[in-house]
Amino acid sequence: MSGAGDAVPVLQVRDLQAHFRTHYFGVNREVRAVDGVTFEVNRNEIYGLAGESSSGKTTLVKTIAGLLKPPLEMVGGSARFSFLPGWDAIGRAPPEVVRAIRWRHLSYIMQGSMNVLNPLRRVRYSFRDFAWRHLGGSKVEFDARVVAHMERVKLDPSVLDAYPHELSGGMRQRVTIALATICKPDFIIADEPTTALDVVVQKDVLGMIRAIQCEMGSSILFITHDMGVHAALTDRLGIMYAGRLVEDGETPEIFSRPLHPYTRHLIASLPRIGDTEQREGLDGTPPNLAAPPPGCRFHPRCPLAMPVCTTIVPAMVETLPGHRVACHAVNPGMAT
Repeated sequence: MSGAGDAVPVLQVRDLQAHFRTHYFGVNREVRAVDGVTFEVNRNEIYGLAGESSSGKTTLVKTIAGLLKPPLEMVGGSARFSFLPGWDAIGRAPPEVVRAIRWRHLSYIMQGSMNVLNPLRRVRYSFRDFAWRHLGGSKVEFDARVVAHMERVKLDPSVLDAYPHELSGGMRQRVTIALATICKPDFIIADEPTTALDVVVQKDVLGMIRAIQCEMGSSILFITHDMGVHAALTDRLGIMYAGRLVEDGETPEIFSRPLHPYTRHLIASLPRIGDTEQREGLDGTPPNLAAPPPGCRFHPRCPLAMPVCTTIVPAMVETLPGHRVACHAVNPGMAT
């Protein structure tokens, strides 16, 4: 359920730039993993990010979440949350401010559940570590609240007394989703939370995420390369290629009228029941972001490439209402 009508988006990303910078043996190297990305996430909305591996999706969400560790640096732009006034990015806020909003206002569902769960402690203690300081109350009151939340997300409370290795992969991922939502945060980042799951478990987990989001009214930034998952779950969708956003709009619109040639290839790659035609692959490989091609970064692989594409970066233009695209073939004469 989209909250597009709300005046102030919960997340506003403006010209965000995040680079990996290294200096070894007298050689400076810079990888422009995120380069000038702009988009918004509205309240009560699931915004999806799609793109092939190495397109910059995970680097983008880590920068938004303030999870910056060398050699990754935020070098420009902003990522403003409505619940963090006065700061243009979490990574620039003081540690005490960050501690106060993490899990209470902003939570993160990681791709690997064992990046969150402590293998040496029962699940119950992970909830205490993450959420007790935010929710308060006595230990008995807090544990009762956790049990109620587990039942709300269709998990047996007996899971709380298990060690992570005693749970299946799908059950562990459900536990991490319960952890991320126990405090009813305003914003949830889900970084490929279903990638390692089989399709049956994946369907259940996606249904769980949607049900929780509808109940709490949270906003979700959902990252996956699986276009089928985006079609089933997200309200709006952004397409990333080589560190840049090349198209975004409402998900049904993106699937029914893809404008960027890269988006068309992604959607055309989806299997369809009864369709026996061979899928055509995309020629070439993603560019080296330490030395990206000039102009549009997709032009070496693009079937619509023109001379202007090799020299001038296309501007991200609202070509249709609520539907933006960065492509010279779609918006002639529009450059950054």
